[in-house]
Amino acid sequence: MLFRSLARCLAEFGWEKKAALEGKKIDGRYHGIGIGCFIEGGAAGPRENARFVVEPGGTIAIYVGSSAIGQGLETVFAQIAADALELPFEAVRIFHGSTPYLKEGFGSYHSRAVVMGGSAMLAAAETLKKEIRTEAARRFSCAPEDIVFAGQKISGPAGASMSYADLAGLTAEGTFANHHHTYSYGAHAAHVAVDVETGRVRVLDYVATEDVGRIINPATLKGQIIGATVQGLGGTFL
Repeated sequence: MLFRSLARCLAEFGWEKKAALEGKKIDGRYHGIGIGCFIEGGAAGPRENARFVVEPGGTIAIYVGSSAIGQGLETVFAQIAADALELPFEAVRIFHGSTPYLKEGFGSYHSRAVVMGGSAMLAAAETLKKEIRTEAARRFSCAPEDIVFAGQKISGPAGASMSYADLAGLTAEGTFANHHHTYSYGAHAAHVAVDVETGRVRVLDYVATEDVGRIINPATLKGQIIGATVQGLGGTFL
């Protein structure tokens, strides 16, 4: 798979044609091309926690120990929670990285937030759905298996139904423990030109290919890759 990422990068970059430019002086600038491959681990443990609370208005407040530090976590977490609960995106609210929210939280580092926090949220979502089934079955005098989730409605036999607002105060917690890592890999290629008189470097082309696993939000993913590329270029130039 790493080779496939490298091969795709070379193809998109046009390596065979550009290789002829390596070290050549054109219009007063020397051209150079380079490539770098990486394998990077993420999802450091030991665990992460999440808590779901049904609010009076029917929205779900989600408290998670992973912290948002500019990587778009609030959006991604809301997507994960909404999908897990089969609710609209607007029906969930994310609260993150504050000690009053949870008994324990581990934060954001080692590319862990989505894997650890998101998985803890999935566990909490399953627990909340069980709690809802149990409470709704009690109110409808039926078996928990008879409860059906339909958007923001919870339905029972004989047309009985209620909203999430009717279940305000219901809570559920989830924990995800992990002692393994996830791994991403990829290849980046750059074509630059250097003015030998001024020392100015111009990036003429840059291609990045990365295998990132399951994509939750394509726009966020693209932004992170661009941001990482610019950060790397900044470190190189400065």
